[in-house]
Amino acid sequence: MKKFMLVLFCIIFGSAIIPVQPLSAHAEDRLLAFPGAEGFGAYSQGGRGGEVYYVTSRELKGPGTFHDALTTAGDTPRTIVFGISGELTIPQIIVRDKSNITIAGQTAPGDGVTIKGNNVRFIDCEDIVIRYLRFRMGTLESQDDAMYVEDSKNVIIDHSSFSWGRDEVLSIKSKNYEDIQSRNITVQWSMMTEGLLTHSMGGLIEMNTITMHHNLYAHNNDRNPKTKGQIDFVNNVVYNWGEYPYVAGGESGTKGYGNVVGNYFVAGINSVDPQYAVVRGNENYSLYLENNRIDSNKNGVLDGTDTGAGMMEKERPSVLMPERFNYPLVHTQEPEDAYEAVLNFAGSSLARDAVDERISREVRTQTGAIIGHEDDAGGFPVLEERTGPTDSDNDGMPDEWELAHGLDPDNSSDRNADRNGDGYTNLEDYLNELAAPGFPDGYSMEPPVWSGPVFTPPEIPEPEVPKKEPLPAKNGELIKNMIINDSEKNAANWSVQQNLQPGDLVAGDRMSDSNGYQFVSIPETLQGSEWIRSAVESRGSTSEDLVSFFLAADADVYVAHDSRISSLPAWLQSYEPTGKSITDDQPIEFKLYKKHFPAGSHVVMGPNNDAKKMNYVVVVKPTATDKDTPNTAPAGLFGEMQSNDTIALQWESVAEAEGYLIYRSSSKDPYVRAVAYTTNATYEDNIIDLGMHYTYQIQAVNAGGPSQTSDAITVLAYEDSQSAPPAPAGLQTTEVNSLSIALSWEAVDEAVSYTVYRSTENSSNAEAIGYSSDATYVDNTVDPSTTYSYYVTAVGTGGQSTASSTTNATTGAPVDLPSVPQALQASDVSPSSNTLTWQTSDQAEQYIVYRKTTSGELYEEIARTTDARYVDDALNVEETGYTYKVTALNEKGETAPSPAIDVAMPQPPAPTDLIVGLAGDTFVGLVWTPQDGASLVNIYREVNGVAESLGTAKVNTFYDRTAESGVEYTYYVKAVNGGGESDASNSVTVRPSPFIQLQSALDVTIDSETFPHSVAKRLTNMLRQATHHWEKGHSTKASDFTEKFITVLAAETTSNPFSSQLHALAQRTLEQLE
Repeated sequence: MKKFMLVLFCIIFGSAIIPVQPLSAHAEDRLLAFPGAEGFGAYSQGGRGGEVYYVTSRELKGPGTFHDALTTAGDTPRTIVFGISGELTIPQIIVRDKSNITIAGQTAPGDGVTIKGNNVRFIDCEDIVIRYLRFRMGTLESQDDAMYVEDSKNVIIDHSSFSWGRDEVLSIKSKNYEDIQSRNITVQWSMMTEGLLTHSMGGLIEMNTITMHHNLYAHNNDRNPKTKGQIDFVNNVVYNWGEYPYVAGGESGTKGYGNVVGNYFVAGINSVDPQYAVVRGNENYSLYLENNRIDSNKNGVLDGTDTGAGMMEKERPSVLMPERFNYPLVHTQEPEDAYEAVLNFAGSSLARDAVDERISREVRTQTGAIIGHEDDAGGFPVLEERTGPTDSDNDGMPDEWELAHGLDPDNSSDRNADRNGDGYTNLEDYLNELAAPGFPDGYSMEPPVWSGPVFTPPEIPEPEVPKKEPLPAKNGELIKNMIINDSEKNAANWSVQQNLQPGDLVAGDRMSDSNGYQFVSIPETLQGSEWIRSAVESRGSTSEDLVSFFLAADADVYVAHDSRISSLPAWLQSYEPTGKSITDDQPIEFKLYKKHFPAGSHVVMGPNNDAKKMNYVVVVKPTATDKDTPNTAPAGLFGEMQSNDTIALQWESVAEAEGYLIYRSSSKDPYVRAVAYTTNATYEDNIIDLGMHYTYQIQAVNAGGPSQTSDAITVLAYEDSQSAPPAPAGLQTTEVNSLSIALSWEAVDEAVSYTVYRSTENSSNAEAIGYSSDATYVDNTVDPSTTYSYYVTAVGTGGQSTASSTTNATTGAPVDLPSVPQALQASDVSPSSNTLTWQTSDQAEQYIVYRKTTSGELYEEIARTTDARYVDDALNVEETGYTYKVTALNEKGETAPSPAIDVAMPQPPAPTDLIVGLAGDTFVGLVWTPQDGASLVNIYREVNGVAESLGTAKVNTFYDRTAESGVEYTYYVKAVNGGGESDASNSVTVRPSPFIQLQSALDVTIDSETFPHSVAKRLTNMLRQATHHWEKGHSTKASDFTEKFITVLAAETTSNPFSSQLHALAQRTLEQLE
């Protein structure tokens, strides 16, 4: 399509920035970004009323470059216009914390502009307008998106083309899904196509308020797009998805609220599940689905139907909504009309290049395939490099246009005036005039009337946090009360271990067969020692007290620190290097550092100093093993509450003691923990909560170790000036078994904790048996066939209440362990699931299913069930098989396991429907239909009866780039999993030819009616002759006909983008022949 007023050319040297002038007072508060802007981002201001920057250089960086135009934008709004056309190769451009920018690609002369060679990233930006540009990244070493937008607001992308991304093609998202910053976005009339394998992805559109309408997604394996948050997806065309078209949230718990209305989904050669348009939903994704079409039969004819909810994946559905989410309206067409409009006008359509033309044609003809390299489909087309019309004052408006509209071509300030009072500046009037032909005739330039308000997602209630039961203290013989200051998950994987030996597993969170690292060598002097098994994932902690513990004897504390970490953490620098090390089987060397600590020391260790290497390991070796420990426990322990909110303890001193360890439990934490060390026979505990019972014990310690613990005492912490709470009401038993009784009562507002008292029918004196921080308690210290009487008191900051009423319960008869489960067997074995059954066990209340990999050693619990049957559908197809065993459980305990059984992983079924998707002179692209149960596919190629393996694929497409022109190849594929290799698929035979791509390009050019019929016929005949002679081995004659083809082609002058592309391919074909 010809550009507006390509006359009076001038060459503009360097960049030009025109200073800002005030915007006309006629501008409205809610002026559209431009006529035709719709949806959430319709009111982006862009560079309105600001300066002008001319792109005039093809260099990577520096004045006049696209890089400079974006990165030098400041507080003044900026409109970027183009004084040149063609390809602009860029470095990565990161646009951060910038606002009010318009990129007016419609101003580029000739064939327009293609941004190539790297990606553009907008981060924390506002009011961005992007129009009529192509962003084609191409094959690079780095994996990245062609364009990436993060945490940005008021953005509209219009009539632009994105392709050949190595990660995604176009992604727009909030960085933190819990703090949504990306809002008011529109992507309209654009093309997101041909994401490159092996990560061929349309894009992540996540956690925005975003409108996507009249766009084309084509030839992307996945994410067409992948959506979360709020999205209005209207009148788009999605063609030839591979594995996944529109992804409704994926597998995460993040909420999504999507309208999918009036779209056309057309399956292609790569589409694995052609019947589904909306996939990978879950209960967190709410979907309004209306008036869409899906064409799943791959018959080359557009004949889609509205299958309603049937186009949503059956196995992973979204939650269908009865009403459309209230988002800003866009002009919504029937899917058939939208299909035509998108194919004719989407992308940088003022001057479509051969890539967009080809893809549009492939959608119409239901041809083409997902590619792995831009050259698979012809590569970057040749674009005419031209300069723009004369603009004497560099205000973005050509002189001729200014004169025709009564403006002064030598006065740059008139660009920000509003000569016609429509609210747009004169510069915007010019830009809008250039852009107008990109919309279909009759398409309204004003959005539909919409009164709002925008649907606001409901407040998600905070999930009810389950009561965190205290965990047992992490104690050893020397290490007392190890505390881990990290996440609950990581902390649970730390433990105190005994008898350190080679073969021990190194890390508490790397204990499975697939990732369990083991020690290989340990200095003999440390073997048999007490040690701390850490968690690998705690390596990223920055806590200065990541781990702490008390020592019950004099000891040398060793830290084994990953030798790959270049600098020691500050806390470890006070430790002495030993010159010795521990190694594991990765193999990694841990250098050993040592520090001596006396008994009673509180040892504190900080961060690892590297979040990617192994975490440190701690070894503790006693140093005074010949010294006798104190031979008597402290006696006479006494404690009482003090007026200063402390509990004062005292006891009789022990002659052999050098100090004392204080142990404590409480109403909230029943586990006894070391909390302090003192050298005196007294201690004041000021870390207490009023309304709690605290129980204390004391150990005397010296260099050799600890004494026995003292008798325990319990002290109530309260303030006697306050009132005690009322007695609890409603005490009752909620469950009575042979070995346990569960109690509940009404909660008391003033209570901090509760004390439970119990007596038996043979004793009238009730004793306190336990404490609880909530209004429930389970007594696990009962005997069978016994009657018990209970009452409860509430404890508050003012003391203890009177007793509640009593409740009685009689436990059940004695119970025996169940019988060990027998006859465990597997049936319905497949790569996706195994069904296990066994005989029922007498007195079993539950069964526990354990599993390990066949070659592994460590079993893990995978399920609990009340039935003697379990379906294991969480299989990893890469494993060779699994070994299972089952135990029975009741309140008496858990039985020994059943005899184990091995279940081998079945081989996967063979792939089907292998075809050649694309081919060229030196490559062959294969496509097949995968079957469930495979981890990957092996690719085989046969020449003259000799087969060889080419590699593997994890998607259903593979490109052989080692093929040679003229050699006949036969291909077949086999699926693979841990059970082995499947049978072979069907085979296909192909002969790569230098004429394959040229023939395809000629077909496209003829279909576009570029040439008269007679010329098209001559070109077709010459190419047929060239191909025939090449196949016969007559390369000279093939070259002659190719040269004639080029001569005829050169005689035809046309503005069709395919002409230059066809000529370039013909020249390349001739070079290959010569």
